[in-house]
Amino acid sequence: MPGAIDDFLQGKHPEAVRLFRKFEQLVQACGPSQEYVLRTVVYFKRRRVFAGAFIRGKRLELILELLRTASHPQLITSYRGTKKVMTHRLRISNESELDAALADLIRESYETVGPGTRAAGGR
Repeated sequence: MPGAIDDFLQGKHPEAVRLFRKFEQLVQACGPSQEYVLRTVVYFKRRRVFAGAFIRGKRLELILELLRTASHPQLITSYRGTKKVMTHRLRISNESELDAALADLIRESYETVGPGTRAAGGR
């Protein structure tokens, strides 16, 4: 059963909570989306999940879904999630890493994968 973000963040390291809240702001700046909160991860979706975040100690780990392979200094790995979608994992250790380049990737994910890849006209 999905829960609330505050429940997800309860008991987490304050630095990681701060990073999560900053990431959440970057997602919200893209436009309306829904949060799907599980015990270990929070997903953000429109018609389809386009981003996610989970906490490891003081760090924030991100999941971004894109229609291409992207690069970013915090990228850990990327792999094909579906025929069309590349899943990217990023590790965020400090707020400066939640930069304009990452905000651009979040927006791209929101705009291209969020509506659903079928709705994207096969892009």
